[in-house]
Amino acid sequence: MLRSWKFWLGVGLLAGLIYLVERTFGWYAVLAAWQAIPPSSLLIAVSLVLGSYLLRAIRFYDFFHRHCRGQFARLLHITVLHNFFNNLLPMRSGETAFPLLMKRHFSLPYRHSAPALLWLRLLDLYALLALAAISLQQLLPLASHWRYALMAALMVAPLIVLPLQNSSEAMLRRHHSSWSDKLVELLHVLPKSPWPFARAVFWTLLNWALKLAVFAWLLSQFIPLPYHQAWIGATSGELSSVLPIHGVAGAGTYEAGVLAGLLPWGVDRIAALGAAVNLHLFVLGCTFLLTGVLLLAVKPWLSSAGRTDATD
Repeated sequence: MLRSWKFWLGVGLLAGLIYLVERTFGWYAVLAAWQAIPPSSLLIAVSLVLGSYLLRAIRFYDFFHRHCRGQFARLLHITVLHNFFNNLLPMRSGETAFPLLMKRHFSLPYRHSAPALLWLRLLDLYALLALAAISLQQLLPLASHWRYALMAALMVAPLIVLPLQNSSEAMLRRHHSSWSDKLVELLHVLPKSPWPFARAVFWTLLNWALKLAVFAWLLSQFIPLPYHQAWIGATSGELSSVLPIHGVAGAGTYEAGVLAGLLPWGVDRIAALGAAVNLHLFVLGCTFLLTGVLLLAVKPWLSSAGRTDATD
């Protein structure tokens, strides 16, 4: 890893962010903003983020149910570790943890887990963009019934993908060749019928709606903003974690994402940077805290399952 340009680019982004914040207004002034948030409100925010972790695990469990039936605790363990490495390692390298862990714990081949993860990541991207559009629908110069119709169309749009996916797979099966057979194998684990497809969309939207609601609220605590503007700032920050460019622990890239969502509204860039840094610190704090809590929580179930397997 130390020889990778991606690693050193991530380290450079982290060092640049630390220097920029200190030179702009000092780390003490940034951290002092936390004093305005009641501990009880912060506890509720952390609890809601914990709920989003569980929703993410439920989505994976529902999606891979055939392979991990009755082993939710083990899949929660995998989900938490995958999220931890993904948040900390640069340039999306943490994504490799998921296929590796699914191979180790459930013997799921990489050719199945990797395409499924890519499919779910595209679904994450859709959810972020759709929720951002919904938050901005009041700004559209349209009558209310047209806005509602547009939002409804946006919600059902992913279902159009399913028949296209199935027809493409059927076409590949009819035209046998080495590359078409490989593509069919890659598509094997993806949903084939509307109900599991719709469930995957539902869990994804619910998870991101919960996370963005918490992050937007927290962002508005650090800088006075209308809620829809804070929502866009939180959304663009999270978009930076979905896209390929990603620093060490998201340092620099996450803040740039938040600023990209706030500055077009005329928000002061210095205040926006401070708010973005504090929001990122909250995300990282939740990553460390909730990873530890959830791994300890599932450990008894994993130990029990291991003893059962050994007995069998």
